[in-house]
Amino acid sequence: MDDRKLLLKMNSGISVMSAFVNWKGAALALDYRMHISVSEGDMKDNQWNIRRILSILRREYGRESDLKVTVERKIPAGMGLKSSSALVSGIVKAYFTFNDMDVGTDEIVSVSSKISREIKISATGAADDLYASLTGGLCITDNRKSILLKRYNIKEKQYIIITSGSKRSSYDFGKMDLSFLKNAYARMGQRLNSYNFEDIAIMNGFYLSSITGFEIPGDILKPLRFNIMGINGKGPSTFLQYDNPKTVERDCKLLDKMRINFIVASSTNLPFSCEWENG
Repeated sequence: MDDRKLLLKMNSGISVMSAFVNWKGAALALDYRMHISVSEGDMKDNQWNIRRILSILRREYGRESDLKVTVERKIPAGMGLKSSSALVSGIVKAYFTFNDMDVGTDEIVSVSSKISREIKISATGAADDLYASLTGGLCITDNRKSILLKRYNIKEKQYIIITSGSKRSSYDFGKMDLSFLKNAYARMGQRLNSYNFEDIAIMNGFYLSSITGFEIPGDILKPLRFNIMGINGKGPSTFLQYDNPKTVERDCKLLDKMRINFIVASSTNLPFSCEWENG
């Protein structure tokens, strides 16, 4: 048995323009990363969703998928922070690497998107989230075709992401009829660029939270000194953007005192990392 261990670090992200409405999506990569270790082992020892992903890969490519996958650092799940895309794309990359298959980013996204729809963790395939996890930056995609339309390098900014609230399923949300928003999202797509993406993200959260609701009480936000605030896509997480690290530190202390769940992250242009621990 091969005793090597593959270590992957996958970007998280926030929604800039959700693809639920017209299949065009955009996501911003964050440096709060999911850490995944992969080694040869009994596939049955994995969680059900990981077993399902590996089974689909073996069905499609006919190569061995007896891998043990361990998530050593998690991205909060059900919060809209792209945890599912990080996991799926990381496993797909690991499968190709262990089987000595030279596969590029575009195919990893295409395969991961199909898997995400098949195992019902995303209704659109989440190509925007997958590209953000793999390449960093601001990624704009056609999710129907799982292709990258535009990628921008963006100025690094700091965020506090409040992760309190009830988990929400991207797959279930994607089954809703959102056709009444088509004109609004067409205009958003025309305006979207690397300078105004936060404005688009705020509009995106506003439109979708009109359906899902806003779960963060105003009393939590009143003492904080963020520059801008928005609901992260369908929610429930809320992003707060800052320029000053000292202000981030101050607000983190206040949120700790209020016992509010949150993570701290910066936008990143860096791609995921993948390296062998030994061997």
